[in-house]
Amino acid sequence: MLLTTRQAAARLGVTPRQVRRYVSRGLLQAHPLGDYPTAPLAITEESVAHLVEVRAAHPLPRRQRTLVAQRSEP
Repeated sequence: MLLTTRQAAARLGVTPRQVRRYVSRGLLQAHPLGDYPTAPLAITEESVAHLVEVRAAHPLPRRQRTLVAQRSEP
């Protein structure tokens, strides 16, 4: 099954921008839905599930979690 950037972000508990960063780093598998640079992405559900497992097994150190939380606040 394929997910939108927003759906993947909701499952990962991050922003859609962070999902795009994960895709660019190769942490998520995605397919562009068009032949132009700003085409929306279709992200594989399997890669999202795998990243959830990896993040659960290797959580961020407390300091990084605090910095991530502070950046996401308005």
